[in-house]
Order: sequence, then structure tokens, then C-alpha cells
Amino acid sequence: MNLTPNMRTILVAILEEMRRLEAVGDRPSPGMDWDWWRGLWRERREYEEFGVPHDLARWLGHAPTPSESAVFSRTLRNMEDLDLLARISRWGGRRTTHVRLSVEGRTAAEHLLAEDRQAEASNLPIDWSQVKLPLIELPPEAEGGET
Repeated sequence: MNLTPNMRTILVAILEEMRRLEAVGDRPSPGMDWDWWRGLWRERREYEEFGVPHDLARWLGHAPTPSESAVFSRTLRNMEDLDLLARISRWGGRRTTHVRLSVEGRTAAEHLLAEDRQAEASNLPIDWSQVKLPLIELPPEAEGGET
């Protein structure tokens, strides 16, 4: 399947949000602020019922321009036509309030995330202190420094 860059962005962002919400426990971990945990727990319950909240600003990392909003709205419709996700309106109107990945969408998102992590790992700087290079013997004429 050929995914556009916008589709890739949406799939990865939704999967990361799903993982964040699925990791919220039924009880706060020791030392966690109860009010903060209660807010996370409510988000998780909403996710379980409706899916991931439609939050383009969070997915992009910045407030979308009007043209970006239009482009990503169209992209979501196309992704729904490809059965990668379902757009959900919490209150029954036309406006999308939540999205839920299909099985195919989650598989594609996990594949994209694995590709991204592999690319990041290959771009890590080399720790030369851990690299063991073989010693090279120089010819006798090179040791003297004279030519």
C-alpha cells in the first residue's frame, strides 16, 4: 500500500497516542499525583469507548494552518476509504471527534514505527571508545620517519 507522508504522520501519531493511553494503569503508581492520574484515567476511558481524540495540533506538534487542517481532513477521509481507520463523531454530528485504527491501520502504523526506530538507530553517533581496531604493522622504512 502506498502511503502519503500525511498518512504516515497520522498513523504513527495515533499509534503513539494509543500506546500512551493503553499504558495508563487502573491505579496510580506510587508517588503519582492523584488528580493528574485521574485525568489520565478519564482519557483512557474515553479512548476505550470512542478511540483516540482527534487532535491535529498534538499530532503535528504545532497548531495547524487552515490549509493543513483541510489537507489532513481530506487525508483522514481517504484513510477511512482505505480501511486504515474509522472516524467517529462522539455526538453524532458530521465533525470527527475521535479516530480508531483498524487492524490493517494498526499493523501499518507499527511497521512505520519500527522503520522509524531502525532509521534512528542507524543514525546514532559511533562511540569510538568502544570500537576495537586491529593493529597495523608499518613497514620498517616508515618507522624511521626518513624517506
